[in-house]
Amino acid sequence: MKDAKFAITDIETTGSGIKGNRITEICVMVVQNGSVVDEYTTLINPEQTVPLYIESLTGINDEMVCNAPQFSEVADEIEKITQDCIFVAHNVNFDYNILKSEFSDIGRDFKRKRICTVRLTKKLIPGLFSYSLGNICTSINIPHFDRHRAGGDCEATVTLFQRCVSLDPEYEVITEFLNRKTGASYLPPHFRNSDFEKMPRTTGIYFFKDKDGIPLYIGKAKNIKTRIKSHFQERSNRKYKLMQATHSIDYELTGNELLALLREAEQILKYYPKYNKAQKQYTKPYTLTSYHNQKGIEVFALHKNKKSPISWMKFYTREEAVKFLEELCLKFNLCPKYCGLQRDLKECAHYKIQECSGMCKDEISIEEYNQRVAKAVEHTQEYESSCLLIEKGRKKGEKAFIYLSKGRYAGYGFIGESEDLSHPEDFRNYLIPQNNSAYTDRIVSRYLSTKKNIKRIELNEISEETEYYEPEDLLAGFN
Repeated sequence: MKDAKFAITDIETTGSGIKGNRITEICVMVVQNGSVVDEYTTLINPEQTVPLYIESLTGINDEMVCNAPQFSEVADEIEKITQDCIFVAHNVNFDYNILKSEFSDIGRDFKRKRICTVRLTKKLIPGLFSYSLGNICTSINIPHFDRHRAGGDCEATVTLFQRCVSLDPEYEVITEFLNRKTGASYLPPHFRNSDFEKMPRTTGIYFFKDKDGIPLYIGKAKNIKTRIKSHFQERSNRKYKLMQATHSIDYELTGNELLALLREAEQILKYYPKYNKAQKQYTKPYTLTSYHNQKGIEVFALHKNKKSPISWMKFYTREEAVKFLEELCLKFNLCPKYCGLQRDLKECAHYKIQECSGMCKDEISIEEYNQRVAKAVEHTQEYESSCLLIEKGRKKGEKAFIYLSKGRYAGYGFIGESEDLSHPEDFRNYLIPQNNSAYTDRIVSRYLSTKKNIKRIELNEISEETEYYEPEDLLAGFN
């Protein structure tokens, strides 16, 4: 290892992300046995305009790079000088992935072992206020001239790397970093590998947090550790910025996917994280209603924006609603024509439901048909009942319950596998009450309408009402 060559690299680019970002300048200094043995520096024509804020930061402008070589013209030099070297940079994933992307754009591969001097410094020089290159240099008295230019930043990184080697003369830490087989090479620069290794491989929600502990992103996963690692490996500009801002990752175990979805929705509405998009746009649901037509036949209908005195169920995609109505037709032998599944037809001719009640052909009486509809309505009301949904717990010997008050999410809890929850007073001792929202309503609705073999305990004695909030009310403070 002591004879290894390290290609200390710094690049300047047209932006702060990864995708669509082009190199404007590169400097590579090869260090071997503590000394610089080779060097290569050049401006590069990015084949796009240099943004004003980048020009203000680096001093590199369109005029400086217009006559510089394009990346394809210097690729051989970069390939050659980094050959058989360990690639080193401050926040290495940025420089490495930009460079890899440039090679990919010209149809070539670029693959090197790599080390991040941010992570190396954190390990060997712990306790610094900040691990940005400029602040590290100020803290430990490293000369840093010509900042935000490839040559100046690369020289400072070389000195920093040499300082780290002096603290790791046997290359034990460097060797450890190179030999890691986990997601460590993809970790955010401010996040410790030891914390990543503690992440569980079970179901729950997770929080990417900034330096002040404020959630930046909240997600759910069946396997928290695997999902977090996949975030590290994504290459979008948005995900890169999230990783740069992340200082810690927290998690909460749920044991099952339903509760994970509900807890994710609750926490997103509570913290409104910067990098969550999914729940910022509210979509009005489709409402299942019924009415009597001119002949006196009770007809099911779906509507999205109209108000109705009768509302049986809500669906958040038309596909879910149609699927439920088709199952209702089959289960209670109804007519697709009178279930909102067909229009402008005298008789039913549904592609899936081959037989109908005969109401469309006047083969049964209106009274008999409406009795079938009444049974179907009674069936839909099961979805609005108060009950406990029983799911897998967080550990062996434990089960989780989700409390629905009149069909709406009202809380959850965890109990022993042998506990009996047949009476309200039993489960309330373990209940963690929660407010409902249109988002949790959507999750429960989808679960009830699509999940097979649901384990539920009906509750007939409900003494409390759950509060219900529309997303507009919950998000009012953020508008």
